Amino acid sequence: MILPRMGPMVLAIVALIALIAAGVHHYTLFASEYTLSTWQYTLAAYTPWVVLALSFVFIISSVMFIIGGPETRASILNTVSTPMESIQEAVTNSVANMPTAASATNVVTAGLNRVINSVPALAPPVNAASATANANRAANRNKKTPNIPGLGFSASQV
Repeated sequence: MILPRMGPMVLAIVALIALIAAGVHHYTLFASEYTLSTWQYTLAAYTPWVVLALSFVFIISSVMFIIGGPETRASILNTVSTPMESIQEAVTNSVANMPTAASATNVVTAGLNRVINSVPALAPPVNAASATANANRAANRNKKTPNIPGLGFSASQV
């Protein structure tokens, strides 16, 4: 009664506890090796210079973005959006080159399709209300799905 509603939260808490327990166990198991490992102390002398260089890079790039004209902003934003556009184009091309489901037939599937298409309706409608309901269900089955945002094709074409 509680687990279906709290499942993700319980799983996250259990995973966090397991991660902490594994970290503590790892550190206690390899504590002596951590104390003897001193090679990274020589890198500590260069830390301020690395931070200073990164700060200058970020400051200069933000100033260029703020002071630069609209073409500079457009080129920066175009650089960010270009990978997504190429992915969308690749997906569109691969969907266009995909064979249709009708071409994926062999002797077995063709025979099954003939049998399924030749069987008459099992329960023909007995009154006008059930005939209308069956017609509505058939109309809903044949509706096209909406386009998937950003991909340019509908979910029924997947």
